[in-house]
Amino acid sequence: MSAEGQQNHLVRGPDVDKLVLATVNAPYKRDIAASTLAECLLKADAGDWLVHVATFFTDVSPARVLAFAQSHGISTIKLAQAYSAIKAKTGERNLDLETVLEPVATVA
Repeated sequence: MSAEGQQNHLVRGPDVDKLVLATVNAPYKRDIAASTLAECLLKADAGDWLVHVATFFTDVSPARVLAFAQSHGISTIKLAQAYSAIKAKTGERNLDLETVLEPVATVA
C-alpha cells in the first residue's frame, strides 16, 4: 500500500470529516455539513446538494469516501446505491471508486 493509501486508511471520525469537507466545500460558496452529506448518501438523494455530493464521489479519494461512509454508519451497499444515483443524474464518474464499489453494486 502506498504512503497515501496508508494515511487514508488510518483517517477516521472527525478527521476524515474535515478532510472530506475541505475537498467537497472548496469550490462552492455554500458549505455542506458532514451530517447533511451523510444523510444525502443514506437516502441516495442529493436534494439541494447535488454538486457537493457529486464532488464527494469524484474528487475525494476512494479510501476517504469509504472511511467517511464507515464513520457515519453507511454500508458499502448504500454507498454504491448513492454513487449510482448521482452518476445517473450528473454523468460524473470516478473509475477508481467504481473499481472498489463494482463488486458490491452487482450484488445489491
